[in-house]
Amino acid sequence: MAGDAKARMVRSAAALIGTRGLTATSFSDVVTHSGAPRGSIYHHFPEGKRQLAESAIDWTSDQVLGHLRACPATTPSDLLACFIDLWRQSVLASRGSSGCAVAGVAIDIGAFEDDLIGIVRTTFNSWVAELAGRLTQLRVPPDRARSIAFTAVAAMEGALILCRAQGSSRPLEAVAEELMRLLPTKRRRTGSSR
Repeated sequence: MAGDAKARMVRSAAALIGTRGLTATSFSDVVTHSGAPRGSIYHHFPEGKRQLAESAIDWTSDQVLGHLRACPATTPSDLLACFIDLWRQSVLASRGSSGCAVAGVAIDIGAFEDDLIGIVRTTFNSWVAELAGRLTQLRVPPDRARSIAFTAVAAMEGALILCRAQGSSRPLEAVAEELMRLLPTKRRRTGSSR
């Protein structure tokens, strides 16, 4: 039961930080949102808000990496569509108001600048590496795969911000359409008579 309360608090922290930013997310907000007992937050996060933020980043990263690893894509476009769909689900479920806890920390790091930005950097790099590795396995040249992966992560984070501003999924759909155009097209057969 104690682990369940901690897991609920971490999920709530990820949602709130993604939506409000780190500074505007208080322990009491997390307790209220998660329905956890009030004293449990200090029990599970004795090092304070920084520890809670790290846990929210780790949980978010586990969700993204788990989704990518479980994606049964057999083509680069299937894989990119799978990655985009993760963010689409979040935007649709929240009616455009959701954000990403990792970006929420990066943008609003405030007084916690010490190691948190390093954790954010490592997290984003792990997403790019996983996406690039999968693209490479699907026969996208490694340099191109890394560029596409980096662009996809940056584009989805930016799309989330625009979706929040507009209160709709339209920005994500526009970005998704352009991302798909980054993938290499199949080469035409040579030797056809003309």
